[in-house]
Amino acid sequence: MGQVKRLAYIQIEATDLEAWSAFAGGVMGCEIVPGTPPGDLRLRVDDRPWRIQVTEGPRNDIVVVGLEVDCGEDLAAIRTRLADAGIDVHAGSTEACEARGVRELLCFRDPAGMEVELSYGSLMRPQQPFKSPLAHGGFVTGDQGLGHVMLVVENVAEVHRFYCELLGFVTSDFVATDNYGGQKGSFVFMRCNQRHHSLAIGYLPLGRRLGHLMLQVREFDDVGRTLDRVHQSPFRQTRALGRHINDRMFSFYVESPSGVQIECGWGGLEVEEGDLEVKTYDVTSAWGHQHLLPK
Repeated sequence: MGQVKRLAYIQIEATDLEAWSAFAGGVMGCEIVPGTPPGDLRLRVDDRPWRIQVTEGPRNDIVVVGLEVDCGEDLAAIRTRLADAGIDVHAGSTEACEARGVRELLCFRDPAGMEVELSYGSLMRPQQPFKSPLAHGGFVTGDQGLGHVMLVVENVAEVHRFYCELLGFVTSDFVATDNYGGQKGSFVFMRCNQRHHSLAIGYLPLGRRLGHLMLQVREFDDVGRTLDRVHQSPFRQTRALGRHINDRMFSFYVESPSGVQIECGWGGLEVEEGDLEVKTYDVTSAWGHQHLLPK
């Protein structure tokens, strides 16, 4: 049975690429890929050509979730499952594959309308190692993928079934809370590798699809250094330092130039299959992570 193994990349549409470049490089420590065409910003966090693409446009939101499998056989198996389920799926063009640095690409939409791209055979450039513009210990990627995304959807149960039954995600746990920044929140967390979750879904009245993107740093002190840079920048911290109840991530949140939240974390739980009992929690964090109002 073919199944998704990693979050490979995301694409965001934003109105201010100059601000995004300053934020991603000067605050978060991403490497800015040189030589991209106008209206296109690409960010590295490891030895891949890019992991985050920001294109100029009005939406200020995520527009593509890029997932990956290990081999062409897995890609074909998932394509068959999607087609059997009545999902419209088509192959990406040669040009699209080259732009993403993959061997083969499938494109489809999930039940919430999110555009999903599924690929295998991603290009690696160990001869051009990741080089942060800052003093930075790097990010946790590799077999665990880019990080995780939290997507805002209204049809949570339907989207949950889609990712588990057709793409092979596994449910890690649930959170149902009466106080998520002063409102109710209900979330599902799903994994496809050792990372506690690569995908979370739930509904919040945010007016956008991307609740947040989490980038996990390798060194504990990089959380603090990043927070220092946030406080020295025009970008706003939106949640205090804290530790999540389920994946044990020590982190804080900051608002990107698009309004999209970025979680900077360290020490996330790694799961061995069969070792994690599915549970429901009534808080998102063991401590901290208070929602911070604009000053």
